[in-house]
Amino acid sequence: MSLPRERKKVIYALWKRNALFSRWKELLSENFKVKTFLSVDRFLELVLFRPPDLIIYHFEKSPEGFTTLIRDIKLHFNLVKLPIVLVVEELLPEKISEYLSAIDDFLLIDAGPSEILLRIELSLRRIERVSDNNPLTGLPGNVSIEKKLKELLECERPMGVAYVDLDNFKAYNDIYGFAKGDEMIKNVARLLVNTVNRWTRDGFVGHIGGDDFIFIVPMEVVENIAGEVIRNFNSLIPSFVNKKDFERGYFISKDRQGNLVKFPLPSLSIAIVPVHKGKVKHIGEIAERASQVKKIVKSIKGSAYFIDRRA
Repeated sequence: MSLPRERKKVIYALWKRNALFSRWKELLSENFKVKTFLSVDRFLELVLFRPPDLIIYHFEKSPEGFTTLIRDIKLHFNLVKLPIVLVVEELLPEKISEYLSAIDDFLLIDAGPSEILLRIELSLRRIERVSDNNPLTGLPGNVSIEKKLKELLECERPMGVAYVDLDNFKAYNDIYGFAKGDEMIKNVARLLVNTVNRWTRDGFVGHIGGDDFIFIVPMEVVENIAGEVIRNFNSLIPSFVNKKDFERGYFISKDRQGNLVKFPLPSLSIAIVPVHKGKVKHIGEIAERASQVKKIVKSIKGSAYFIDRRA
């Protein structure tokens, strides 16, 4: 099964009509869909109603138009994540510094082909990271996670995909409050990153959302990492619950029906799915198997991990 081809990203370029920018367009068109503009009004209209993936703006073409782009369109119409690369004919720091809060990079007009492509690619990737990262933990979100899982399908090295779920978190939030809950989420994120980085340079940690995380590591270290994560998490619990709740091993909160119920202290359930090249055809299979393993690991009292050892 072949994966769908990735859509070419769209670049809007406002610049003067000359041979130099014609060469820029030819260079960029090998990797991007480039639409060039000579009219500032038409350029601003399309940016507003059909925003591209990135803008290249030649400042000397229309300084007034650039001010309008920043002040009246990018900031006013919630296009703050639209990357802008400013092209200038000479390096004047005072000119560029005025727009530092709005531009993502700049290019001198005599930049070489490699620098042009590199700076544009970096601007696009920077925005992707910022847009996808979870605002609470800073970890990669679902777009990055899906991309990583797709890469696994062709990975020669056996990898372990571990889905991490924080159990009894809603009840904890209800009793201790959202601020305390957010602190616990952030501490789980730090714990996962630090543990994975101690064991391997080939790891990935993502935040699916809420109290759900994922880490992907080589199979030979996945159990070591899962075990260490659980031990470290258990050592954190006393700092997140009051002494009375910790000593009795549970707290009391309302269930979904509004009844007072005893809830165990927060714990981690880690469902691990091995991925071997050729044995998994689609990332949906990974999620399905993880869902099945989650049911098993959640039936175990306290923090635990479980590996899907089916062939």
